[in-house]
Amino acid sequence: MLSLRRDKLLVYVSEQRASAALSRAGRIVELESFAHTEDGLAIFREFLARHAATPVSMVVDASEEDYRAEALPHTRGTERQEMVARKLKQHYRNTPYAGAWLQDRGKGKRREDRFLFAALPNPDLVTDWLRVLQSQALPLSGLYLLPMVSAGLAAKLHIRTRNLAIAAQHDERLRITFLREGQLKFSRVTRTDNREADQVRFFAGEISNTRLYLHALRMATLDERLTILLLDPQDALQDVADAIMRDNPALRCVRLDAAQLAAKLRIGRQYLAASPDALYLQLLALYRGDGCIAPADATAQYRLYRTRRALYAACAGMGALAACCTGLNGWLTHGVRTQVHAVESQISAYQTRYERLAVNAAGAPVSGDVMKRAVDVAQRLRDNARNPGAMMAVLSQALESSPEIVLHEFGWTHATSDIQKARDAGPLASNALPGTSATARKQSAYVAGQIKPFRGDYRAAITSINRFAESLRKVPAVAEVRILRMPLNISPSATLSGTTLDKTEGTATAEFDLVIVYKPRI
Repeated sequence: MLSLRRDKLLVYVSEQRASAALSRAGRIVELESFAHTEDGLAIFREFLARHAATPVSMVVDASEEDYRAEALPHTRGTERQEMVARKLKQHYRNTPYAGAWLQDRGKGKRREDRFLFAALPNPDLVTDWLRVLQSQALPLSGLYLLPMVSAGLAAKLHIRTRNLAIAAQHDERLRITFLREGQLKFSRVTRTDNREADQVRFFAGEISNTRLYLHALRMATLDERLTILLLDPQDALQDVADAIMRDNPALRCVRLDAAQLAAKLRIGRQYLAASPDALYLQLLALYRGDGCIAPADATAQYRLYRTRRALYAACAGMGALAACCTGLNGWLTHGVRTQVHAVESQISAYQTRYERLAVNAAGAPVSGDVMKRAVDVAQRLRDNARNPGAMMAVLSQALESSPEIVLHEFGWTHATSDIQKARDAGPLASNALPGTSATARKQSAYVAGQIKPFRGDYRAAITSINRFAESLRKVPAVAEVRILRMPLNISPSATLSGTTLDKTEGTATAEFDLVIVYKPRI
């Protein structure tokens, strides 16, 4: 059964023993230590059996470590992996526990990436513990060297300095890990003397040796300021911190006691008091960096574990989505059913009203079908009803731009044929009901008028009449404007008659007739 809790097993391995802790949501909740003996390995196996299917992360505190900084051409993806694999095989042929840590991406013209290659030269240190892990089929997420995990302490504590040396006592050894610009450069381990009288002098001497070693490696000059971060989970190094500050004024020493470490790293004081390894197990729980030195076959079980978790998470997501869709469909169905019930109630009410009206109308002189047809005819008559108001509005607008035109006769009709001259004949009759004729009904109007004042200039009069007709044609609702009569017949087929004598002013007129036809259905 795959656990979905945020549990993780943390294992610290040194030359003397191993410590294991159960981390839940980033905090240690259980801690045990095991000797590197057959009995210790058996107890370790029992501890792991209680936490089946829980991923394991391991940190190794070894006296023998190898670090090599190297710049490689900037590459990506598969090319980078192949190039790093070749370098690892070239540097470390006798151990499978080696890895590369990308520390800086090249930004200059050469575009070089800076890697830190690290390895555990003595594989026997972790072989027995890893064999127990494999026997319990626990997924190994990563195997790291202790300095790699300790390097994240500066960022966790928000310590920003160019040169930082982390000093801590590990059993009978002193480990000093050097960071430059927050990046791990090297780590050295030396044996200590348990006699308390020599402890202060030993620490001060090793720190001085470290400064000389940094100067020899050209990592930091003797003039550069160096900060010493002294880890004291057992509250036993106060005299050492005072001596370092007193004997080396150029150094800055920051001591973190058990209370400060517990508060900053979120670890219980009882675990720090129970084992010095608890500090590094908590750092391992918070570690999110690179630098895994485990071979691919050792972490294969963890990749399978992550695949299973991803599948379970996808199934859970799909189940949640299906539940949401089901809930949405249920809500929509409820809404539709509510609308159906409302419509059914309305239909029932209308049916009841209809039956009541049908009973009351039983003695009516006509049947219900006849009344329905009468109502339909009345509705169509109402829909097809028209009045001459729209046509008069169009004429009024056109007359505003032609003040010389005076109307003295207007006729209007809404029929299937155009209106004819009022004094000649009316529109063609149509007996079809409105809306039922195959020929569309349309509005048409007859207009008679004249030009006033008129002084015998027929050319100007004809121009005014044509301009008036053209302004009517520009109206979108007008389909056609026909001029029936002009003041002067200018047709080439007309015969000449009359006299050439000029008519006196006041007796000559410029009359005209025209027909305006609207588009159908307007």
